[in-house]
Amino acid sequence: MQLVHRVDEIDPHGGRYGIGFIRAQADIHPDDWFLTCHFVDDKVMPGTLMYECCLHTLRIYLLRMGWVTDSGQVVAQPITGLASRLKCRGQVLDTTKLVTYEVSIKELGYGPEPFAIVDALMFADGKPVVEISDMSLRLTGASREQVEAVWAGRIDRPIAKASALPADTPVPFRPAIYDYDRILAFSNGKPSEAFGEPYRVFDQERKIARLPRPPFQFLDRIVEVQGQPFVMEAGAKCVAQVQVTPDQWYFASNRQAEIPFAVLLEMALQPCGWLAAYVGSALQASEDVKFRNLGGDAVQHRRVLPETDVLTTRVEMTGLSNSAGMIIQHFSFDLGSERSGSVYTGTTYFGFFSDAALADQVGIRDAALYEPGAAERSCAKRFPVPTRAPFPDDVFRMISDVDFHAPDGGPHGLGYIEGSIAVRPDFWFFDAHFFEDPVWPGSLGLEAFLQLMKVVANERWRLAPTARFATMPKGARHKWVYRGQVVPTCKRVTVKAVITSMDDSNHQIVADGFLCVDGRPIYQMVDFALEARP
Repeated sequence: MQLVHRVDEIDPHGGRYGIGFIRAQADIHPDDWFLTCHFVDDKVMPGTLMYECCLHTLRIYLLRMGWVTDSGQVVAQPITGLASRLKCRGQVLDTTKLVTYEVSIKELGYGPEPFAIVDALMFADGKPVVEISDMSLRLTGASREQVEAVWAGRIDRPIAKASALPADTPVPFRPAIYDYDRILAFSNGKPSEAFGEPYRVFDQERKIARLPRPPFQFLDRIVEVQGQPFVMEAGAKCVAQVQVTPDQWYFASNRQAEIPFAVLLEMALQPCGWLAAYVGSALQASEDVKFRNLGGDAVQHRRVLPETDVLTTRVEMTGLSNSAGMIIQHFSFDLGSERSGSVYTGTTYFGFFSDAALADQVGIRDAALYEPGAAERSCAKRFPVPTRAPFPDDVFRMISDVDFHAPDGGPHGLGYIEGSIAVRPDFWFFDAHFFEDPVWPGSLGLEAFLQLMKVVANERWRLAPTARFATMPKGARHKWVYRGQVVPTCKRVTVKAVITSMDDSNHQIVADGFLCVDGRPIYQMVDFALEARP
């Protein structure tokens, strides 16, 4: 039953889904037992063994990943109740020389035993002959604790438990230089308790730009800092960590099996805000200033699933300017998992602005908003955004109404859609973002754009409630620009999306667009991507 002879590629960030890929090979000989017995005068490899070949390749990947235990009672079995599909469209004959197996990891987790769900392809002398969808494997008799016990003490990095987080968390934390309590003090309390005496002036006398506070705070600890405190110079760096657990509110509210894009973005950007405070940016201004993200350019490398993990963000202040009372700072970021590498990387920039400067913002200059023609208007549809799964619940719903949808409209003939929501001063995120400075988070504006794209996907492909969305599929580089803000006194937010690419075979959509508040375009989104999966 040795059906794999060599592995020629293994990539924990590869594959269609960006969370793992393995390619293996086997040599075929005319007298191989599975050919001589199947069938008389018609030698061909059994289809069941073709499935087994790909399954063996998956087992090699999981072993290489470290899913081993000291127990002798572990059995590799399919996940019960999960349907998979096998398509055979070719043969392995006694004249075949080489077979190749390619396996893309689709899902990894614990339930509570370790499990994997994958897609696989098998080739005979370079020709694809077998396709398998949703092949599954679970290690019955094993548990996460057993797997981690095997590797305990073999990781050469310091380990410490995080304050304000569960004491029995099995995920490795690094010792905190600035712990959760000090970060919370900056977002929600006295800044001097976060950074020391130079910031005491902001405890009562003056106001300082804050980090978001719970439940929109996605920063638990700072574990490394490079650069002098209260010295605003390029080159300052920090390393931040945040814990992800399956019971986080955003997984339930988004009704999806991956972290929402807005939360992922906040995990990448909030350490930038912390570093800006660490170098004393607010002390450079003679008047109170507010901190606003101005844009970014990034790529997502893999999904973050609802399982316990620690994400680490490495941030560097790459450049800054301080002129005429306006401070602009540029950052690079790399958000990843210590288990599986980079998740989300890119660049971004922020500015410090006075109230007067924010009031004078005119929005996106020369915004090229698409204007539908008469033919599009005559066939456009209006309807409420669905409230059932796979769409988010009321807490995370950033768009309530589709005001205009022309499925074949837009400048590319692939679709154009507008959606909106009335601004309510009692929206939960105004209280969380920021303390004494309520403003709609830019990340939730981008989330509104993606939610509108989900409507397009549902209208085109009629998705089931169990459908899953992959926002920013692997390698989908995207950009955003902010030139305005949504505050509680605003009336209505409108999002406009032009579909620039539509892939029906893979259920993928790419779109550009704008977010407007009370008719003024203030956000621009470029190359935002979405994939719908059964």
